[in-house]
Amino acid sequence: MKSTLCFLLLFLFGSIYLSGQNWQVVWHDEFDGDSLDAGKWSYQTGTGAEYGLTDWGNGELQYYRERNVTVGEGMLTVTAKKEYYRGKAYTSGRIRTIGKGDWKYCRIEFRAKMPLGKGLWAAVWMLPTDEVYGGWAASGELDIMEYLGHESRKVHGTLHFGQSWPHNEYKGIDYDLSTSDFHTEFHDFALEWIEGEIRWYVDNTLYQTLGSGDWWTNGGGFPAPFNQEFHLLINLAVGGNWPGEPNSTTRFPQDLVIDYIRIFQDLPLGTDEEMVKEQEQSGLLQNFPNPFQKTTTISYSLPEAEHVTLELFDTKGRKIRTLEETDRTPGRYQVQMDGSTLPPGLYTCILTAGKTRVFKRLVLLGN
Repeated sequence: MKSTLCFLLLFLFGSIYLSGQNWQVVWHDEFDGDSLDAGKWSYQTGTGAEYGLTDWGNGELQYYRERNVTVGEGMLTVTAKKEYYRGKAYTSGRIRTIGKGDWKYCRIEFRAKMPLGKGLWAAVWMLPTDEVYGGWAASGELDIMEYLGHESRKVHGTLHFGQSWPHNEYKGIDYDLSTSDFHTEFHDFALEWIEGEIRWYVDNTLYQTLGSGDWWTNGGGFPAPFNQEFHLLINLAVGGNWPGEPNSTTRFPQDLVIDYIRIFQDLPLGTDEEMVKEQEQSGLLQNFPNPFQKTTTISYSLPEAEHVTLELFDTKGRKIRTLEETDRTPGRYQVQMDGSTLPPGLYTCILTAGKTRVFKRLVLLGN
């Protein structure tokens, strides 16, 4: 519950204002349940041949299985094992958010601890949801964090771009810790992606900025290809062209452990005067209590008679339920919302009254 508390404090006491952006949470997973959230993630399993990528295009040695991805004690764990399965000597896990979490321009944050050993390759990265500019890597690849198990003090931040393979290019640098490593302790990672610029951080230290002149694609002008929606991927590979094969010093099983992952987007920063004016016009007040467990009260007022619709949406914009739909005379109204059957997380309540449409964000805690 530690990560959930941190998230709620962030949500309640303000957004992140860094590098000129007003970053506000739009999607998150705190991994507080006992299974992977199917509303946010999908598994990728097999050898890669199922997706037209023999050995995942990198000569990798693992077979990805669902059972190698677990959630418990507030953590996501991806485990690499030395075990024979369907012709492969190793198994591991790979998940992605495609179709469930796709963003253009955002800040990604996560806290993680890395595996250890030759031949292990952990990554949190992004691929284009639609290959608008052509096949890999003409439509881009954005590597937030890559780590090789035999280099426990180093992580890499990289962009892939240009033309389709084998005429693609890449650019990026690595970040070295001076006094600790990424295996024995958790560390914080972040990437900020705005139009025309991408920034990488480790433990709040900015270590790389790429912008104009640093990438290109033959499918369009700058900032293409990094001007389209991308989705997240998390995986732990074994072997491959980059880390090489495990050797006698590599001990299995090995884990990539993630405490949380959060997505922020740059949303308009309203003044107090604008917020008061919005409340006067819309009458939609912040629910109380917020955060809440099981039930909360949503209040709104109408300056004139309107047809009112009050709806609840999840972080993907999917309508969860209609809380109220009726004709109302001028006045103030309250709606009791029962969230006992909903999963914990961030929700949006939208009030539509005539031509007015306003929203408030709600946080539902686990029981």
